[in-house]
Amino acid sequence: MLSLLRDSIKGRMIVILLLSSVVPLALIGSMSYYSFHSFMENKLKHGINENVKKELVSLDNILKNMNFASQQLALDKTITSRIQEYLTTDDQIRKTDILLLVQDRMSLINYTSPYAGVLALVDAKDNHAFIQSYPIMDKITMFDNPLLLEANGVSYFAPHRSTDKYNNDNTEVFSIVRKVNDFDTNSSFYVYTESNFNTLKRLFENVQYGEPVKHLLLDAKNQIVFSEDRTNFPLHTQFKMEDKTSDDLRFIASSEQGWKIAVIMKGDAFQKEINSWLGKFVTVGLFTLLLSLLLAYICWRTVYRPLHVFRREIEWVGDNPSYRPQKWLRLREFDEVLGRFYAMKERVFDLLKEIERREKARSNVEVEKLRHQINPHFIHNTLNTVQVIAKMNKQNEIVKLITHFTRILHYNLGKEGTHVRVQEEVDNINDYMALQSIRYSHQFEVQMDVDPSTLDVLIPRFVLQPLVENAIYHGFRNQDGTISVRIEPHPGGGITMCVSDNGEGMSEERLQSLLEEKHPDSRSVGMGIGLSFVHRLIQAYYGESSGLRIESKLGEGTAITIEIRTGKGGEQP
Repeated sequence: MLSLLRDSIKGRMIVILLLSSVVPLALIGSMSYYSFHSFMENKLKHGINENVKKELVSLDNILKNMNFASQQLALDKTITSRIQEYLTTDDQIRKTDILLLVQDRMSLINYTSPYAGVLALVDAKDNHAFIQSYPIMDKITMFDNPLLLEANGVSYFAPHRSTDKYNNDNTEVFSIVRKVNDFDTNSSFYVYTESNFNTLKRLFENVQYGEPVKHLLLDAKNQIVFSEDRTNFPLHTQFKMEDKTSDDLRFIASSEQGWKIAVIMKGDAFQKEINSWLGKFVTVGLFTLLLSLLLAYICWRTVYRPLHVFRREIEWVGDNPSYRPQKWLRLREFDEVLGRFYAMKERVFDLLKEIERREKARSNVEVEKLRHQINPHFIHNTLNTVQVIAKMNKQNEIVKLITHFTRILHYNLGKEGTHVRVQEEVDNINDYMALQSIRYSHQFEVQMDVDPSTLDVLIPRFVLQPLVENAIYHGFRNQDGTISVRIEPHPGGGITMCVSDNGEGMSEERLQSLLEEKHPDSRSVGMGIGLSFVHRLIQAYYGESSGLRIESKLGEGTAITIEIRTGKGGEQP
């Protein structure tokens, strides 16, 4: 499995795309988790603490507002004197007037105070309300309510059931009690003030926290005087600021008077948020991984299909090198490579055909060379010459003749290989010309111009002698003349060999006949090796850029040039 992932394009694509997805996802996830956790642990807790402090300030303002409302009744001498008069007089008409006056003041207080609800004047002797702003219960047990704070003769009570006579839903309210004493009449009463019904609901609005919370009110001794969770935090019990046995989160704000607000949040609230975030992140991560795998598969298919086409095309070329319709992938990059492959395939097929043709031509040349090793007529004529010379008793000439003939015969039948050095070919020409000068009565001069740098160049065996033979047999025809042999390097790489004469020259038809393989003149004289054989031999070894070139003019002579090109455009044997 590991080798498949390591050694295949498909495996590497899967690994690369997975890494490109997993690594950024892991980094982003780690940073997000750290940021989210930091936010939950620090900023969110800080925000909750700030909200608790705001609630503390709001509650303090509510209590101050209620205190101010009670002061308008308790500290106003006009009102208090009327109330004392109401308590001491028996005049019902006067009581009625005083009642209306006080109720008007209560209505004004209710109107100007945003938090004041029920206002009542309670007799200190029997706790019966004798003047109130709203219908209330006959008897008020105000000191049975949980005490939040007591300061400056004023008692502040935590939320409790309202004394409103028509409070059927048990709405809880804050209340304060202020005692008013009249030492002249030796009488006293209480100013009882409740908050309105919406105060507690607006103060402890849990929506602002985003998580379910419970509110507690604590007195200066950390006694619970109000609880929204009375099962776990019952009233009049001691509240623990820190409880290691519980995983609840506790946020507490203290007032200047010592009472406190506590907000209790479940300990798993933050963890639920983190788990929710982790669930979403894992979902996105899995989707990303699946998408990466899908993209890896698509990319692999995009690459695999062209590779599969390449493989089939290569197999076709190897198994069946014949024409096959070209297939295109409609992908620019792959089609460009495929186009080059098709061009290379055509070039390879052409080269194979060319090699096949050359091998066939080379085989034919070798067969023809064996068939034309030595013309029997040549041997017969040479032996006749030996016989004539012997009759004339010129033994030195016979030795010379036989020596040259032996060299030529040995060179022609040599087993050293198909190629010889230029020096060896030149030596053979010298032997041949010496032999021919003895044989023929007319005189011809041979001029050799050989560049020394070409003496060690390898050339096919027996390519110069047919050119010299052509000059002797077709150039002079029993006339004296000069034969020039020039060998020099080819400018483009290779070698140039030119045999020229100043003989009779030939017509264009005669030139063409010499290069025709089946023409009688192509190999009817001398050693029996025609110019057509030399031409095909050169091309068989060196390609069509090399070969034989004949130039001739009647009455001026003939020049036969062999070009062997081994540079650009030519081939090595």
